[in-house]
Amino acid sequence: MMIRTALLGFLLFGLQQNIPTIDKDKDRWKPYYSDVVPVKAVSGWFLPFETTNRKDIRQVKVISIFGDHRDSFFKGHIHTAIDMNPASPKDKYVGVYPIASGTVCSVHLGENQRTVVVKHRLPDGKIIFSSYKHLKEVYVKNGQQLDEHTKIARLFTTQESKKYGGDYHHLHLEIRKNFDDYGCASWLTMNKSQLDLRFYNPLSFLKEHLKS
Repeated sequence: MMIRTALLGFLLFGLQQNIPTIDKDKDRWKPYYSDVVPVKAVSGWFLPFETTNRKDIRQVKVISIFGDHRDSFFKGHIHTAIDMNPASPKDKYVGVYPIASGTVCSVHLGENQRTVVVKHRLPDGKIIFSSYKHLKEVYVKNGQQLDEHTKIARLFTTQESKKYGGDYHHLHLEIRKNFDDYGCASWLTMNKSQLDLRFYNPLSFLKEHLKS
C-alpha cells in the first residue's frame, strides 16, 4: 500500500512539472511582439464593430462573461475576456475595429484562434492593450499605426466556425493592463490574482469609457 501511494505521488508530481504556466510559456510568444510606441494618444473609446452608434453598449450582445471558468486550451483556466457580437450585424461578414487609436504590437496564434493585440497610449502616457481573438481574416501587421476606423480583421461566419467543431463566430475581446506574458495569459490564467494583475473587465471598462 505504501509503495502504491508513493508511486501515485511520484506520478502526480511528474504531471505537475509538465503543467504549463505563464512564466514557463511566455518566452515562445515573445518573437511575435513588436515594442512600438503609438504615435497618437487615445482621444476616445469605441465599440469594436461597425454599428449605428459605436458609443452605445446596447449595440453589442455579450455571449460569455469575464472571469468565467473554461476548459479550452488548458482545462480550468479563467476567461480573460468577454465574448461578443454586434446586436444587429450589418453584414454576413462582421468587421472588427480597434476600440481606440494605437499600434499593432502582436499578431499570434493560428486559425481559429488568430489574435491581434493593439497597444494604446493614454493622454497621461500610461500604456494599456486591447486584444482581439477568433479572427478569420487579418488585415494589419505589427508596427502599424491604427485609429478607431481601421479595419483590423473580420470574424468567422457561423458556417466557417463549424469547420473547427466549435463556436468561433464571435469576438473574444480583452483589455489588458500589461502584456508581459506576450499572449499566453489568455489561456493560462488560473486564479483571480493572475486575472487582476493583467486584465480589466472589458464590459465594465467599455461601459465607463464609451461615455468619453
